[in-house]
Amino acid sequence: MIKILPKADLATTIDQWRVEATVYAPVRQEEVVGFQPLTGSGNGCFTLDANSRYPPKSLFLPQSEALFRVAGSDLEPVEGDLSERIVFGIRPCDARACQLLDGVFAGTEYTDPYWSEKRRHTTLVALGCTDPCETCFCTAVGSGPFDSRGADVMLTDIGEVYVAQADTAQGEALLSRLQDASQEQIDASSQAQAEARAAMARPFELDGIRETLYGLFDDEFWYDVQQPCLGCGVCTFLCPTCHCFDIVDEAQRGERVRNWDTCMFQIYSQEASGHNPRPTNVERTRQRIMHKYAYFGELYDEVGCTGCGRCVRYCPAGIDMRQIIRSSQSRG
Repeated sequence: MIKILPKADLATTIDQWRVEATVYAPVRQEEVVGFQPLTGSGNGCFTLDANSRYPPKSLFLPQSEALFRVAGSDLEPVEGDLSERIVFGIRPCDARACQLLDGVFAGTEYTDPYWSEKRRHTTLVALGCTDPCETCFCTAVGSGPFDSRGADVMLTDIGEVYVAQADTAQGEALLSRLQDASQEQIDASSQAQAEARAAMARPFELDGIRETLYGLFDDEFWYDVQQPCLGCGVCTFLCPTCHCFDIVDEAQRGERVRNWDTCMFQIYSQEASGHNPRPTNVERTRQRIMHKYAYFGELYDEVGCTGCGRCVRYCPAGIDMRQIIRSSQSRG
């Protein structure tokens, strides 16, 4: 199903969707853009030239989430909001990240009910990247500026209208009231997508990357790579696929809470005995890169990176993931 969504009708369409669901979109709060519920059709940022700084994975894996409450000797579930949600304007790299994390949280062997319920009630409307940001490298990790995996609808900007292609039953239901796209509009959409893909040079190739990294496990390479790192964790907290968490019992609130955590923090891997298998930034940096490009692939046959570029764009020390992978390949 291929429809059109005229930009002039965008506000009206979103208001119609808001009658039946909560619509999330990129919203600017001071200098930071993240996905928030729209209180009106006019408060979203629909003209961004890059993805949001704060990743939309927080809609499914909140930064802090109460799992259950303790009342006397009883455990009471926390009733979450399971109303229907539409996420409008999510970039393909972030929709793809949701699909990758489905393997972690909604796999056949282990299923996280908190993640799974939110995913079940959410429709993802992705906005393809006709003008990819210079820090993006999705094509290098097996994706692309119009990769529809994980999305229910893919939008292509061709000027006055978005060409909207539904890839799931949820997407078809959402677009059912829109006008069909003409062949000319479909052709213009295909051309825009092809030009965007052609404009993105691959900064590295994935062939043999897992074996290369395993071969460098005890190499001085990691000492060189980690030197600029501040250990701040920005790269992991802003990453759409990083999913480390800690669980704590908040005694005063009587709740068990899941909070984001990061392998870049020293205390993350510290054991109860006091021993820490990753005592320095060298081991922690190695863990981050190895997890993305080696360990994740062992489990899911995919790299755990979508090339969104946030780790490149927002690292205060200027560390570039693309350069790390290139250097590993030349070193290996």
